Amino acid sequence: MWEANPEVLTTDLGDELVLMDPQRSVMFSLNDSGRLIWQALPASQEQLKTLLKEAYGLPDTQAEQDLGAVLNDLSSRHLVRRQ
Repeated sequence: MWEANPEVLTTDLGDELVLMDPQRSVMFSLNDSGRLIWQALPASQEQLKTLLKEAYGLPDTQAEQDLGAVLNDLSSRHLVRRQ
């Protein structure tokens, strides 16, 4: 199960979602697929992969790769974590 870091602040700018970690003073901008993932949290990896597949018509392998890239990036920035 993945969850958002509860300390992260979010700002919706319409075409992007901006995340800010106040403890690290780090800002991060999410595109549409990143926003979709973020707004679905907390969720399992399988739930998030299914969400990407359905939203963008991706094959299973592509959805898994894209999801892994987003989650790895967000996790490395301490914006999300595994429960």
